[in-house]
Amino acid sequence: MATVKKNPTAKEVWDTLSGINVNEHTEDKGGLTYLSWAWAWSIMMDHYPQLTVKWHGMTDESGVTRDITTYPGGTASVCCSVTIGDDVKREMWLPVMDHRNKAIANPDSRAISDAKQRCLTKCLGVLGLGAYIYAGEDFPRDVTPAEAVPKKVPPLRATKKTPKKSPEKAVEEAKQDQPSLTYEEVSVDEAITNLKATVTDLHKRGWTPADDAAKKQITDAIKGRDIGALVRLRREILNLAESALKLHDIEEGKHDE
Repeated sequence: MATVKKNPTAKEVWDTLSGINVNEHTEDKGGLTYLSWAWAWSIMMDHYPQLTVKWHGMTDESGVTRDITTYPGGTASVCCSVTIGDDVKREMWLPVMDHRNKAIANPDSRAISDAKQRCLTKCLGVLGLGAYIYAGEDFPRDVTPAEAVPKKVPPLRATKKTPKKSPEKAVEEAKQDQPSLTYEEVSVDEAITNLKATVTDLHKRGWTPADDAAKKQITDAIKGRDIGALVRLRREILNLAESALKLHDIEEGKHDE
C-alpha cells in the first residue's frame, strides 16, 4: 500500500503516476491501446483514495440534467473531472463511440456507460497514469524494456489423451464457444467465466498449461478479479494453444510414419 499524502501537489501526483508501468494492463482494440479502467481505479485508490470524480453534462429544455452532452444529429459526449486533495483537478471529455471508434447517434445507456469508463481512464491519464500510452511511447520514463516486458503464459503441453479433432478445428471451436471480448465489453464475472470455460474446453481437447507458473497467473487473475489480466490471459492461451496443437499434430505425424 502506497503512502497516502492528503494534499499532494500536481507535480507530486504526476511524478508518482507517470512512472508506473501499465503495459500488462492494456488491451489493443481497433488499432488503439486501452488501459483497464478497473485496474487503473485500483491503482488510484492505492495512492490517492481521497480523490473525487464528478460528471458534467447538460440541462435540457425540460430542466432535466443528464450526465451527457448531446449535439445536433443525436451524437453525444461525456465529461468528467477528477480532484485530488485541495488543489489538483483535471478534466477530460470523450465522444460516445461504437466499436469502430465512430460517434453514435442516440446512444443507449450501455454505450454511455462504456464511454464514461473510457473517459475516466483518460482523465487519470492526464494526471499521469498511463500517459505515455497516449504519447505513443512503449514504456514509462525511467523504465528499461527489460524491466517492462510483460510475462507471457508458458507454452501448453499435451495430456495423456490426445484430441481426435484436427488442431485447427479444436482451437477454432474453442474461440467460437467463447467469443473474443475486451475488458470494455464484459464484466469481471463474465471475464472470469470466459477464462475458466476456455481453459476447461481446451483441457477436454487434450491441452493444459505446461507448468505451475501459468496456472498461478490464471489463479491470481481470478482471485484478484483483474479484468485486464483475465482477458489478456484468455487471448494468449488461445493463441498459444493454436501453435502448440499444430506442433503436436506434426509430431504425431512423424510417429505414425
